[in-house]
Amino acid sequence: MARLLALVLALSLLTGPALAGPADEARKGLEAQIDAWNRDDLDGALSRYWNAPEMTWVSRRGVERGFAPFAEAMRTDAATNPDLGDYQAEVLEARDLSADSALMVIRWSITRDGKRLMGGVSTQIWRPIDGLWVIVLEHAS
Repeated sequence: MARLLALVLALSLLTGPALAGPADEARKGLEAQIDAWNRDDLDGALSRYWNAPEMTWVSRRGVERGFAPFAEAMRTDAATNPDLGDYQAEVLEARDLSADSALMVIRWSITRDGKRLMGGVSTQIWRPIDGLWVIVLEHAS
């Protein structure tokens, strides 16, 4: 029995770390979104939102649904200044909600030329859709 346990332990060490959980995958998705934004790649940043009518955005205006109007508003804002600015985020909370969903709470800011353009706290729900971890709901304040 001891030899079997030693073999299992040795094999687990050889195969590398355990598979990442949903919160880890959401963090990777956030990092990819930030990297795209900071390269002025708006479409790359938007690719981390669920491209579906059910994508939900919550703000002081209320609850809005749909990727298309959300993306159009972002593209309209970006058209006035193609330099999207520097996006920074600090993960305040990250937890698995289920085997295929995660909750992230981040403090974020966007600056340009040292001036803060916008920022706040955002709560996001991430899920894998078609193999890519994306935000399916976001509340920003």
